[in-house]
Amino acid sequence: MLRKSLLCASLLLAAGCNDADSGDAKFRDGLPSKEQVQVKAPQAKGQGLTAAGPSAMFGQGQKSGYYQVTVDATVSVNTGTAWVLGLIERITKYPPTTLEENKAVWGPATEALSPITWRLTVTKSGEASFSWVLEGKGKTEEDSAFRAVLSGTQQVAVNADGERQRGFGSGELFIDWDAAHTLPDADDHVGTVEIRYARPSATADATVDADFHQVRDDKDPTKRVDGKYHYKTTPSAGGEFEFATLQDVNDNDPGAAKLENVSIKSRWTSTGAGRADVKATGGDLAAELRVNECWDTNFLSTYLEINLFPGQGYGDAQTGCAGFTAAAYSSL
Repeated sequence: MLRKSLLCASLLLAAGCNDADSGDAKFRDGLPSKEQVQVKAPQAKGQGLTAAGPSAMFGQGQKSGYYQVTVDATVSVNTGTAWVLGLIERITKYPPTTLEENKAVWGPATEALSPITWRLTVTKSGEASFSWVLEGKGKTEEDSAFRAVLSGTQQVAVNADGERQRGFGSGELFIDWDAAHTLPDADDHVGTVEIRYARPSATADATVDADFHQVRDDKDPTKRVDGKYHYKTTPSAGGEFEFATLQDVNDNDPGAAKLENVSIKSRWTSTGAGRADVKATGGDLAAELRVNECWDTNFLSTYLEINLFPGQGYGDAQTGCAGFTAAAYSSL
């Protein structure tokens, strides 16, 4: 599997290495951290949540269906980046193979039982500006066969004294699963994702935007889909997450197989209570579908409104939506 091979490569790069040389610290500053690109779901009392467990049906006092959809969507984004950034951190814990004034290179390196050779290059283009690329090739191929599977740029935040602040700044991250798929022992991931992120400081708003292109559809592995995601969080004040994609909202009806344009925008407070506003158009829908749901601090549904089925709603937006009394739909 490609991910396992990547981890093996990081272990190989670490073999025989000692403490990192302070001369390459600036290049580590130029790489993104997990904190910079992590998308966090609504939380209760600071406890992280996962997408484990079945999704709930709509019902007042039951687990909110769109709270769970929000959590599932954040997991999709985090899964696509966590293994990449974890690998980068593991590799760069050790000195680079070659170090120049404006460039550091880890590798090329090949684990003894791996068919892939890896190379990580970080280039400094300004006092706080960096670009980086992780390339792979079959170990028997020529060096000209290296192809980029991960790449990015980063502008590191600086303090009043002009010192770089590790873990803060803005940048872009590009994962090319199609390129990785051409390597030996590749996994079944396909498509690409472009991620743009900004985390200026510990007290400023943090944002993450992700554009997935032609990735495998979890519901139907024979199909590829696109998806757009936007996330913003304010320290100690809650956050918002929106995403848009093509989806079959009538997947239980074999006679209505067309895909609809679906967008969801979720907002929540620091307590975890929140609201989701959903819009679906096109496909097999004769009219625009809008669904609005709110949940409390225990993620139990308190309010539901469906414009095409008004009799199925319940609750009051003024008292059951954690202050989010008006609908706000995604602009993606």
